[in-house]
This record gives sequence, C-alpha cells and structure tokens, in this order.
Amino acid sequence: MSNEDRSSNLIFFLTGAAIGAGLGVLFAPKAGKETREQIGDWLKEKREDGGALLAKLKEEGLHKKEAMTAAFKAGKQAYMEADKQA
Repeated sequence: MSNEDRSSNLIFFLTGAAIGAGLGVLFAPKAGKETREQIGDWLKEKREDGGALLAKLKEEGLHKKEAMTAAFKAGKQAYMEADKQA
C-alpha cells in the first residue's frame, strides 16, 4: 500500500468521523446534561440491583454450604456406623 493510499484513507476516515459527530449533535434527542443524568440514574439503579443480587447469592450460598456440610456429616456418620458393623 502506497503512502498516497494511506493518507487518502486517513482523510476519508477523519471526514466520516467529523460528519458522524456533527450529525450526532444535530439529531441528539436530549441535551448532553440530560443524557448524562439519565445514564447516571440508570447506572445507580443497576448498581443497586447488583447489590441486591449479590446479597441474595450470598444468602443462597450460605444455605447451600450448610446443606453440604450437613450432608457430609451424615455421610461420614453413616460410613462410621457401617464400618463398626463390618
């Protein structure tokens, strides 16, 4: 690829980026401040949802750990009793 091809590709890219940015500003449905506030509110909501989900997962994990521990102890006890009878 020659230097002329590279420079023309760069010019086309920059021109397209400038046109895209201009159209984005012209057709934006809300002001930038409103959009940032909306994104901030959405992120806050998702953070709260994530915290609630994490608390729920921790609680379920604790219950499963307790169930696994009880099952392990019961299996160990059954093995010990079977070993005594043999």
